[in-house]
Amino acid sequence: MKKKEFEYIVQFVTDGLIGFLMEDYHLAMLDAFEKVYHSETLRKLQDKTTGLYLRSAAYTYEYLKKELGLD
Repeated sequence: MKKKEFEYIVQFVTDGLIGFLMEDYHLAMLDAFEKVYHSETLRKLQDKTTGLYLRSAAYTYEYLKKELGLD
């Protein structure tokens, strides 16, 4: 996989995570960005060796909710 493709996938999933937080928890966009961009989930998503980037945004969102104590 090319670097640009990997970056696109990571950004697509990240955007989904932010959208889910905004919709489900009525967070402002900047608050949702902050939660995602400071999360261990995002670090794992950006690490190609974890394979998390191969999962859907909804699947990854479950990890993020657990990390943030929102489940």
